[in-house]
Amino acid sequence: MFAERVHPTRAEQKRRTAARVTAAAARLFTEQGFHSTTVRQIAAAAGVSVGAVMAVGDKESLLSLVYDQAIAARIPAPPTAESTTSAVDYLSRYFDPFLDLFTGNEDLARAYFRSLTRSGPENAALGALRTLTESNLTTAMVNAGTQDAHARLGAQVMFTSYLGELMLLAAGTTDRRQTASRIRNTAAFITTQGRN
Repeated sequence: MFAERVHPTRAEQKRRTAARVTAAAARLFTEQGFHSTTVRQIAAAAGVSVGAVMAVGDKESLLSLVYDQAIAARIPAPPTAESTTSAVDYLSRYFDPFLDLFTGNEDLARAYFRSLTRSGPENAALGALRTLTESNLTTAMVNAGTQDAHARLGAQVMFTSYLGELMLLAAGTTDRRQTASRIRNTAAFITTQGRN
């Protein structure tokens, strides 16, 4: 029988192109820095046209995609009710992989935060990260015995605290150790208040 050649759909081709562009952007941003990397260089590294890169996004959008994918890959699942991990440990360590990511390349982290502040309230990736993070943190606190309403509020406070700490870290007014310590103190305060 003849083997029938299967052609990828347009959606699949777009997805593959976007993946190549994002991977090329990630590599070039890391190797050369955000400001030294051009859209033309990203296109050449991905083996696509400049137009194909721009269809995925401009340079700031690509940096956001790179960070969003890296963050999504690092999100830890919440502990189960049977887990021996305390809510404080989970809440404070939840952000460790993100802090490692942001402290790994301070120039990229600063560029990422600038792009977040310019993107406005319609930033879908940040909204999705917030929703997932708050859901995971709420689940961890509820599994540890915190009432649902307090757990939801605590998760919102933790996420907001985390963003504030990242901004301070990106601005160079604090270091990784101090940031982790303050996030842990916030987690301890929130879980203690949930028991009252």
